[in-house]
Amino acid sequence: MTNDAEFDPLLLDRYLAGDLSPADRARVEAWLNAHPRDAQLLREAPRASLGAAQAIDTDAAWRALSARLQAPAQDDLAARRARLTGSASRRSVAPWVRRVAAVAATLFLMIGGVATWQATRGGSITAPIGRDVSAQLPDGSRVTLAAGSRLRWGGSFGRGARDVALEGEGYFDVVHDDTRPFRVRTRNAVAEDVGTRFVVRAWPELPAVDVAVEEGIVALMDTLRPRVERATLLHAGQRGRLLASGVQVTSDVASALAWMRGELVFDESPLSEVLPAIGRRYDVTIAADPALAQRRLTARFAAQSLDEVLAALRLALGVRITTSGRTVSLTPAAP
Repeated sequence: MTNDAEFDPLLLDRYLAGDLSPADRARVEAWLNAHPRDAQLLREAPRASLGAAQAIDTDAAWRALSARLQAPAQDDLAARRARLTGSASRRSVAPWVRRVAAVAATLFLMIGGVATWQATRGGSITAPIGRDVSAQLPDGSRVTLAAGSRLRWGGSFGRGARDVALEGEGYFDVVHDDTRPFRVRTRNAVAEDVGTRFVVRAWPELPAVDVAVEEGIVALMDTLRPRVERATLLHAGQRGRLLASGVQVTSDVASALAWMRGELVFDESPLSEVLPAIGRRYDVTIAADPALAQRRLTARFAAQSLDEVLAALRLALGVRITTSGRTVSLTPAAP
């Protein structure tokens, strides 16, 4: 399907994240084949160095997009969004210009990930496997997503409560506003800003949502508990884990922030948590023999290559490692 009128540019977000159905993936690839210039831009986007978050400069992206369409670049980002999404004041713009603008905006914003800004639908940011992403949200707050994470928000974001939905792990540097609370919703938890910088971890393999506060205060709430339950306030230097019995508070914040420095830190962590984290960072799939289920790892990886990390696993766990393409298998070493 290569007809611009029928192509949804938001499919590019999911295409880059690798979560399209075979039919939709074929649609995107057919569209790229019919639009070689955009396909070339997609192929040539630079990959960030391992462990370093790639910043997304939305203003620069829109300026570049305006130049490409030979449209006057204005300073008001909201006006640019309205112009390119077909506001009432610009209905004379040909439909194909608006469609190409939407697609090109997605491409320009995809360096290091994808940030899709839609005035009416809300938006999303995706950090592809193997790459962290840093971006500015519409309210001026900043977020850094760990590889394999996604953040979404609705079209009402900023007009009242600033609610975002997180899948994976993200570091938030929030512009505080008493009249518009900033809330991160994930799984069974809500983390609400009280003027702060904090990390939220909600990977599917983790038994609990984890919040670590670097600066300020975060109110951590369990959405499965009765409304009468009070939120737990986490202050700077505190880390809260939302367990069935309540919030467990510790002071282990440094390890929760390690990924922001491009590090992976494990402290007696089970392989069920270790292997997905390494896989997301290095863009590989790692499977372990069930006989290794009880093995735990204590290690810190910074600038090591994948081969070096696998060598360390081999020694620390006493396992045999085999690779096939982007798949790694761990089995017990022969006695």
